[in-house]
Amino acid sequence: MQYKDQLGLDYTASSEDSITLFETFAGQYLASNKEAMPSLEKLIEFDATLPMAHCLRAYMLKMSGDPKFARAIASSMDILAKLESSMNTREKMHYKTIQTWVNNQYTDTATILEELLQIFPKDILALRIAHYLHFYEGDNKRMCTSIARSNAVWHISDPCYGYVLGMQSFAFEESGEYAQAEAIGRQAVEINKEDIWGAHAVAHVFQMQGRKTEGTAWLGELLNSWQDANNFVYHMHWHKALFHIGAGELDQSLAIYDEHLVECLNDDFYLDVCNAAALLWRLDMLGQDVTDRWRRLRAYSKKRIKDDELVFSTLHYLMTPAVLNDKETTDEAIKHFEAWSLKDTSQGAVCKRVGLPLARSIVEIGQGKYKEATNRLADIKDEIYRIGGSHAQRHLFDDLFKHYKQAF
Repeated sequence: MQYKDQLGLDYTASSEDSITLFETFAGQYLASNKEAMPSLEKLIEFDATLPMAHCLRAYMLKMSGDPKFARAIASSMDILAKLESSMNTREKMHYKTIQTWVNNQYTDTATILEELLQIFPKDILALRIAHYLHFYEGDNKRMCTSIARSNAVWHISDPCYGYVLGMQSFAFEESGEYAQAEAIGRQAVEINKEDIWGAHAVAHVFQMQGRKTEGTAWLGELLNSWQDANNFVYHMHWHKALFHIGAGELDQSLAIYDEHLVECLNDDFYLDVCNAAALLWRLDMLGQDVTDRWRRLRAYSKKRIKDDELVFSTLHYLMTPAVLNDKETTDEAIKHFEAWSLKDTSQGAVCKRVGLPLARSIVEIGQGKYKEATNRLADIKDEIYRIGGSHAQRHLFDDLFKHYKQAF
């Protein structure tokens, strides 16, 4: 049977209640709510024949950036193969999308989603996932184009409209359109304070414009609104720590690290490790004594050093063993990057172009080979955007280059 959601999209489902439950999950996902995955699992229990539930389960697991979920993703794909004959056009396009992503063809995956959005511009989940893919391909132009095309058909009265604004705000910010980004991001948060992504976009504006006091105040006012948020909330604490660094308040930044960025590492989520390693290295370069914190971070990085989901995150896993000059682990990591750079995948191409030389430069810094490392960084500095992530996150590599260039 076909049922419509509040945005007019059709779903193959066993009952209208399935759509209500799916919309609950969608709202939680867009709000980065920690109950999103449990809600999705409950939905699958309620309606095991709902194709979009299985598509979204595969999407969510893939976005976790963790190879350990490969078997669970494969299970979802097996179910989808059996449900394919019952799928409508949009669902078949989602199925094709996740098939392509499972084969690690990020660019092709994003292209299929954009084709889907041309037909179904109010598919908010397709829009958000395309946004994610453009972000981790460093393709700000495509991110802006994607949101602008879809936003043209949305109305303020539509469910989830605020989340569309949050994405548009971030796309503008990453493209350097700071005034538009701030205005739209503030509007998104005014519509819905749970929109942590919209608030995140405004925080990025403050970061890029050096508005440290405003940034600290903005996050201080909103952090209590995200009591039900998933681990992305720790990234917001990371941003607050950056504002303190910008203000020269290193002790306060380190206090945020200790209070908010350590315990969450037990959850084994890629962004938590990235937050921790990137903040410690910034503090290290500024002369802050971080005592044994690198060693405490070692175990979390070491076990993920062979991950091949995102070049961005695996480079961050490499930072701890490099700083600790753990030669066994760094040798193992470089061999992994070398093998990864030969793979016929989107991230394999990124690895070959910038990931491998970046990995080598990180290891060389740990070995005290500053001239070799900075020369290597200089050769690829205009290409680093290809690893994805934000300008604020990638700025660490600019800092590494400037700091260690002065060291020889």
